[in-house]
Amino acid sequence: MTNEIIIVESPTKARIIKKFFAGNYQVVSSMGHVRDLPVHRFGVDVENNFTPQYEIIKNKRKVIKKIKKEISEESKVYLAMDEDREGEAIGWHLLKALKIRENDKRVDRIVFHEITKEAINEALEHPRKLNSNLVNAQQARRVLDRVVGYRLSPLLSKKIRRGLSAGRVQSVALKIIVEREKERKSFKPRKYFTVEGKADVKGEEADVKLYGKSGKKLKKFDLDTEDKAQEIVKNCRGRELSVAEVESKDTKKRPPAPFITSTLQQQAYNSLGFSPGQTMRIAQQLYEGIELSDGSSAGLITYMRTDSVKIAKSAVKQARDFIKSRSGKDYLPSKPNYYKSKKSAQEAHECIRPTSVIRTPEKVSSSLSSKQRKLYEIIWKRFVSCQMKSAIIEKLKVELNCADYDFRMTGQKIKFDGFMKISGVFIKENILPDVEKGQKFKWIKLDSTEHETKPPARFTPATLVNELEKNGIGRPSTYATIISTLFNRKYVRSKSGSLIPEEISFIVIESLEKHFFKIVDKKFTARMEEMLDEIAAGRQEWIEMIKDFYKDFSVDLDKAKDKMEKVKEEKTDAECPECGSEMVIRWGRNGKFMACSAFPKCRKTYNINEEGKPVKETKSSMKCPRCKSDMLTKSGRYGKFLACSAYPKCKTTYALDKNGEVVKIPLGYEKCPDCGKDTAIKSGPKGKFLACTGYPGCRFSMNIKKAEKK
Repeated sequence: MTNEIIIVESPTKARIIKKFFAGNYQVVSSMGHVRDLPVHRFGVDVENNFTPQYEIIKNKRKVIKKIKKEISEESKVYLAMDEDREGEAIGWHLLKALKIRENDKRVDRIVFHEITKEAINEALEHPRKLNSNLVNAQQARRVLDRVVGYRLSPLLSKKIRRGLSAGRVQSVALKIIVEREKERKSFKPRKYFTVEGKADVKGEEADVKLYGKSGKKLKKFDLDTEDKAQEIVKNCRGRELSVAEVESKDTKKRPPAPFITSTLQQQAYNSLGFSPGQTMRIAQQLYEGIELSDGSSAGLITYMRTDSVKIAKSAVKQARDFIKSRSGKDYLPSKPNYYKSKKSAQEAHECIRPTSVIRTPEKVSSSLSSKQRKLYEIIWKRFVSCQMKSAIIEKLKVELNCADYDFRMTGQKIKFDGFMKISGVFIKENILPDVEKGQKFKWIKLDSTEHETKPPARFTPATLVNELEKNGIGRPSTYATIISTLFNRKYVRSKSGSLIPEEISFIVIESLEKHFFKIVDKKFTARMEEMLDEIAAGRQEWIEMIKDFYKDFSVDLDKAKDKMEKVKEEKTDAECPECGSEMVIRWGRNGKFMACSAFPKCRKTYNINEEGKPVKETKSSMKCPRCKSDMLTKSGRYGKFLACSAYPKCKTTYALDKNGEVVKIPLGYEKCPDCGKDTAIKSGPKGKFLACTGYPGCRFSMNIKKAEKK
């Protein structure tokens, strides 16, 4: 057995790397983080310099034990986690769990941004020690998020509604969505008119639009009534259009920069319909490695969490050679195209690109799933096309006069497709006939069109990522998590791809703005991100940064505990059918519901609709198998289900499928295999599952499909 061990965080990555070296190195996986802050308690010693109280993650003890067996006093250990703060922290935590000193001569850190044999050999030839600045930056982020989340969330749960959460970045992202919704609600539409028609230009129809009057451009709302627009139509109908000026010019359309995390997420959403989270999961698979149909294995793309458009010289050369051989010299610029990253970008990273342009989407298609192929294709095309010549577009502008009014025709055509030959993105051509100054044309038709200004569009996942990046909020590794958290916490819902804030979101943001203004302030949050970058660069002490933040935050927290108003229940005219008490509207995990004011003596509740009216529970034809009471159809966190009407004395429930049918228990699992009690189908965040009715005394549960296979 070799004494040289490479430790990565992913089992897929370990499997691919192991194939590269055929027994020369032992390759093992830590399965991600092995230590973290505790799940069910604060875990930060505020009084002792904010010392994090890390614990070994419960299901990672066996992993640590296994890695310990592989390491001897003579072993050479290479920590090969991802090239970012999180990867650096995983390696640091692993050493702590293994009780190995950071400066131990046996241990080195290697970094690579693509999983190919060449890249890993290069990394092995240039090892370094763990970067404590990167580790501290990750620790600072983790502690900051824990301080905000664990101090604010209980307060919101107490004052507004149980189960609410707040987060250092999550809350400011929610505020951005809420502010946009407020803009939409306060928006007052305004009417305006345009005058446009079609002219006969040398036997062809051409679109003509009103531009101005007597050489002066008309503003958008100059034609704010139909009468004004129709007056122009009447004055121009029956008259000829005369060409006053023809202007033709060529414009260059430069290829877009290669992908970074945010632009990949936006493009994948817009062209493929992938959510940011889905995009990152698929990109992770392409990065960690694919077993190809020819028997080889490799990572197909470079590291996908990056904000840099930097390209390695070797990759530029490979792309240029490919373009020359595939498309010829006409498509190859004399010098490589380079792109500028934003100031805060980590220039040690590269853009997201294919590890080899020779692996065209067509060549690897058979080795990829449909979604992997689609994502790989847009990454491959974007990278190769970024090294091609600009497209040349001829733009034609024709100014025309009719009476005292100025009209315009515009056209464009592609003179040289350039990078678009490979990118697959083309502009729409509108080719006009050749015209000359002084020529006259007749109208085919002319009329006015009514328009109405529209409110600002709601954010989609793609446009929200763009907004977060523009404001310096979050980093490449956090965009997808921010959005998924807003969904998981039921702060937003999706409708036709748009993010719509729930009613509770407005209440939460209003409270946070009043008592914790900095937490939802875009500039303050962006400044915190910059300070984390400063820690990573070694220019800022992380403990001092946390202290400065906590000094003001703790003051705001103490004030809010006394002054934050509690959300009051709403009174109704309804009477409780069980005890005759008044019914009130309260907030629950799934929004508003109607409940008996005599709670907890009376537990009668109703779901309510958008008008605040109770949604009556309907009786099912099924009787409770335990107490023979009626079973009622109810709506809960994960959809509709059947529940015994004798609740809380009897807690029998049944999950329902999309058709309202009871989900059947797989044969052989009617009784719990652990304790012998009945089992039931439950609904959870990941769907339906089989569970013991003896919970919490018995915690047996199983995936339904797994139970059916067995």
